[in-house]
Amino acid sequence: ATHAAHVERHPPPPSTMADVAEVTQAFSNQGFAFDDTDDVAAQCFAMCRSFGASAFDLALSWDAYYTENANRMKTATPTGAHMEAFRVHYEKHVLKTSKSNAMKTPTAYVYGKRSLAESLESGALDSATANAAVDASLAAVTPGRGGDTPGAQTKHARTAFARANGGGGVTDTAGVTLPSANAHEALEQMKPAKGTTAFAKRLTPGMAKTELNPHLPAPVAGSGARTGKNAHAVEVTVQHSAHGKLNETRLFMRDRVADKVDMIETRLASFQKQVEANHPGLRCGAAVYAASQDDVTVVGRVVCDSEGKLNEHSVMLEGSIATSNGMRVRLELRELPNFSLFPGQIVCVQGQNPSGHCLVAKRLICGAPPAMAVSDLKAPAHGALTIAVASGPFTCMGDLAYEPLDALFAALAKHKPDSLILLGPFVDCENKIVAGTGEDAGAAEPLEVSFEEVFAVGVRDRLEAFLSNADVDGYYPSVVLVPSVRDATAAAAFPQPPLLDPSAIETPASARVTAVANPGSFAVNGITFHVCTQDVLRHLSASEAAREGGGGGPDRMTRLG
Repeated sequence: ATHAAHVERHPPPPSTMADVAEVTQAFSNQGFAFDDTDDVAAQCFAMCRSFGASAFDLALSWDAYYTENANRMKTATPTGAHMEAFRVHYEKHVLKTSKSNAMKTPTAYVYGKRSLAESLESGALDSATANAAVDASLAAVTPGRGGDTPGAQTKHARTAFARANGGGGVTDTAGVTLPSANAHEALEQMKPAKGTTAFAKRLTPGMAKTELNPHLPAPVAGSGARTGKNAHAVEVTVQHSAHGKLNETRLFMRDRVADKVDMIETRLASFQKQVEANHPGLRCGAAVYAASQDDVTVVGRVVCDSEGKLNEHSVMLEGSIATSNGMRVRLELRELPNFSLFPGQIVCVQGQNPSGHCLVAKRLICGAPPAMAVSDLKAPAHGALTIAVASGPFTCMGDLAYEPLDALFAALAKHKPDSLILLGPFVDCENKIVAGTGEDAGAAEPLEVSFEEVFAVGVRDRLEAFLSNADVDGYYPSVVLVPSVRDATAAAAFPQPPLLDPSAIETPASARVTAVANPGSFAVNGITFHVCTQDVLRHLSASEAAREGGGGGPDRMTRLG
């Protein structure tokens, strides 16, 4: 075994004890300010000392306690009257956590990049051992987000290690030569021979597979909004959410349990108002658990009674806290000729609940869509507007040559649409080279550069060249970039923030590049677009419970959409 393979295990450090000020600040950060009339902070501090807990852990436990008992508590403010019950709740939490930790299998500690760097710089490893250590420990590390992005499995990871540690030239450490790699040259060497790829061998390049409204005249290059004096008449406006843009210091998608409960309650109340507005005379405020021999109409959320897949016999309806105290009842669907449900769906059900435990549905309202957006008649889009939409990946699965992207830009330069919407992935995690399986699949060389460098050379440089050439030709398109959950350079969460700051792309003054979130909304000359690169319909169809009756209803994808 080499020196790099040595593993040591140490017990986790004990929780850091808190003081009264830290306890007060931790509860305040979670949105629960103490009542000044009671000595609640001191009691919470005493609990921290008694259980050896941190102030943050105690504040999170209060958040969970309040969420579970919100319907019985008059206020979210911790008071002396709550402390005894909260202490019992936290004691159960500590006991459950200790049992759970005792059952877990210890995880091995893996040396990071810094530990290996110290070993190399100290000269403790000879040349042969150092080569083996670098290959073994850095084979899955490529410099990227924060300097430690999990990358392609490559036996040449020494190059990435040198570049990640600021090695602009050649680094010689303990007899190991770590040459730096030029990203453009490295990707050029990995390109397959011209005309040998599946994309180059396609039989009908540029052929239109499907055409909607063929009776309409085809657009002519340069006939859109950016012609003559209106060369800069296309404007892209990003429509942010009601809460505004997230602060840079805030973690993306950081939600408390109470926030999620409030969101579900808001959705239920909003859906009830929409249904009552679309169906005059219908009142949907009944409780799901109320026993009645007469027909009742309720609004609730579809949930499954177990951990398995939703089916006709496992459907339950969860009411809102306002009308039903969050209680659930079984939803019987035998009298419905057809239905389509998935977990988390908000529905309106009309039926009978004679026992209070089972609601027999007679009518199901699954959607209350708002009115269609209407564009301003004075918007310049009503004159002429051509938009091209392209979805990634923009390179073949076995290479990073980005031939499809080159062909796309060539077609855009010919047809000259006013606006271009590019949907990720741009650096696809499922690409064989990016995923580290290219060498096994017969690729010429493994990946030796970071994912960010692949994006810069493969996508950004091509986009900048396209916009620069268009500016010379008097063509000024606007570009919208949308990330994907399969993007190796994007945040690994959904929803996703914008892929990058538009200022990171050097463009002519006439060009405008806009980056939007996924999913996101934006307007092009007053025409609103909603985009999402996640295959939502695939996930819904995988968890759907449905019955298709007669009558020639819509197909499955239309129904889910």
